[in-house]
Amino acid sequence: MRLLTLLLALFSVGMAQPRIVTVDDLKAALSNPKVFVIDVRTREEFAQGHIKGAVNWPVQEIEGWWSRVPKDRAVYIHCNTQNRSAVAVQYLINKGYRNLNLVHGGIQAWMARRYPITR
Repeated sequence: MRLLTLLLALFSVGMAQPRIVTVDDLKAALSNPKVFVIDVRTREEFAQGHIKGAVNWPVQEIEGWWSRVPKDRAVYIHCNTQNRSAVAVQYLINKGYRNLNLVHGGIQAWMARRYPITR
């Protein structure tokens, strides 16, 4: 929770803010075909299990993919917990993106709820 407070403080310094959402919010949003989910974990982590329909764009490669993020869709970004996804969200905010959702707890929270993953 302390990290979440720090993230909120960082995002609130005169910049656009992402919505910080739960995995329950993400699961509900997946019924909308316009939702775009980005998993910023490594390819190896993604291969071990991921949310169906998510694209795997590792945060380490953000310079190569950031411009492909749709601006006309709700974008949900997650990683293992929310550390790397927070970095990706901040990067995208700095590039002018506004419709961003940071998934609190990441894939770990998703699996703790026993939501389905695919390989």
